[in-house]
Amino acid sequence: MNNKIACHTLAGRAAVSAGVAALLSLVCTNALAAAPKDVLFAAIRSGQASEILNGPVAENWQSKSHSTAPVLMSAKVVKRYKGECARLRVTMRQEHVPLKDGGAAPLEFSYELNLCTDGSPPAETVDWSAVPQETPERLRGQLR
Repeated sequence: MNNKIACHTLAGRAAVSAGVAALLSLVCTNALAAAPKDVLFAAIRSGQASEILNGPVAENWQSKSHSTAPVLMSAKVVKRYKGECARLRVTMRQEHVPLKDGGAAPLEFSYELNLCTDGSPPAETVDWSAVPQETPERLRGQLR
């Protein structure tokens, strides 16, 4: 069992004292931090995934929201495609986001996307006849 799963299981299922809960929080915070693609690919493989983000995406989100609270990304499969591909419902959530009129509230944003674990869209969701067929010569002409 990897650290992410172990920490998530301990934090989510164990009835622990306040001291143990605080320790788990400190130990697990870094283990649970992830990049967005980690969450998306884990959801495709297991049906759903949820992690606290780190790195540039989390930093950009926090900068725009004016909150240093962690950014939670959750993804759930809403439709399966061939291979390791799926349509995902993705939710980004952050607590304690300052409001214009004072106070703070959670900020939540959801979207859906089609994705395979190799980063491409599922083949059956793309109308390949509508995709321009680029030749190397034509591409070179566009770069000049």
